Amino acid sequence: MKNISKESGALLSWKVLMAKNNPARALSVAVIIFICSYFVFLTMKDVLLTVIALLVLLIMVLPYYLPVSYILTEEMIVKKMPFSRQQRRWEEFRRFDTAGNAIKLYTMSRASRLDNYRSFLIICKQNRDQVLEIVHRKIEVHPEGKDV
Repeated sequence: MKNISKESGALLSWKVLMAKNNPARALSVAVIIFICSYFVFLTMKDVLLTVIALLVLLIMVLPYYLPVSYILTEEMIVKKMPFSRQQRRWEEFRRFDTAGNAIKLYTMSRASRLDNYRSFLIICKQNRDQVLEIVHRKIEVHPEGKDV
């Protein structure tokens, strides 16, 4: 977690490695992947299919094992991963919710079935209060039912 000077435009910047936060879960996921791959080998008796199954499973859980960088600026939120980058403008969000070490930003002022598809998750373990202060400042919570 580090604060970046105002010249760069960033209010706050930090990195999160989910596997490091919960090593027991990271190890159990890795073990399950190898057990599933071994099961594919036992049932199919084909090394190529086993390698494909292993690769597919590894790619699916790769974000859990790679670092994620978050950058909060005056205009937007940036989530950078080794192979991708997501950025959303603050104006897109109408409400937020906190749960444990995460803050979830929503695009609609009321709960919707689309929330899981349109929301943005910020994981912040060590700097939750700082992030929450910025989110409070940037997201205008509209009265219930008044989607702008």
